[in-house]
Order: sequence, then structure tokens, then C-alpha cells
Amino acid sequence: MAGRFPKPCADIPIRVRFETGEDGETWTRTFGTHGFSSRQYAGRDRSQRLLCERFGPLTFAMALVAENGRLTLALRHWSIWGLPLPLWLCPCSTSYETVEDGRFRFHVEISHRFTGTIVRYRGWLEPSQGSSTVASPAALASSRQP
Repeated sequence: MAGRFPKPCADIPIRVRFETGEDGETWTRTFGTHGFSSRQYAGRDRSQRLLCERFGPLTFAMALVAENGRLTLALRHWSIWGLPLPLWLCPCSTSYETVEDGRFRFHVEISHRFTGTIVRYRGWLEPSQGSSTVASPAALASSRQP
């Protein structure tokens, strides 16, 4: 998964495109010219009431926890090709969304005890006119506002 993320850099433009379908949303994030996608959808069965995000064969099931003025994504379980994996082997995530000064802000940090930091990015989003794409740095919130 780490090979799919861009190389470390600072102050790079980020674009996020949301494509909504019957069974969820595809999020395509573009950092400069490097992009990757994931699929987000409402969990079912053992993931009921959780938000699931799929990156290739990996699926992460997260609870949305509202606390301290922010929406935190708390990992509850994960799987590969639908096969449950032990939580102690899972990457750690510190991810949250908030609204500050009228801006939709995000912070995503993913690491693993064996490899260290996998990816970390933060910023704010601003809707592009007449599209489902948002860009950072910017302002305001999309339909993902907490």
C-alpha cells in the first residue's frame, strides 16, 4: 500500500474527487500529479453501523466518533479479501475531520509498528465550482461535513 502514496513533500496541492454510486463513494485523492483511490461504504454484517473503506484487497471498518469538536475515525477491525485479520497487526490511524474558521479540515496519519509512518497529510478542502471535486488548501465543507 505504501508504494501507492506520493513521496514526502510539503505544501502540495491536493484534489479529492467523490463519485457516488448506489453502494457508496469512490474517493480519488490526487497529491500533485500522483493519485490513488479508495471505496467508502456503509458496513454490513459484522461491520454494521461502521464506515468501511477499501484500498485494493484491504478493508478497514471504522466507527465515526464525535468528540472534542471533531469527527474521529476509530478503527474497529480490518480484513484482506474479506478474511478477518488480527487488530494488533493493523496499521494505526489518527484520522479526524473538523470545521475551523468555516473550513472543513482533515488530518490523516497512518503508521505501523513494524514500518513506522506510512502516510500523513492534513489540510482543508474547498469545493470546485459545479463538480464533485474539492481542492486543498481551501475553505468550506463538502457533503462530508461533520
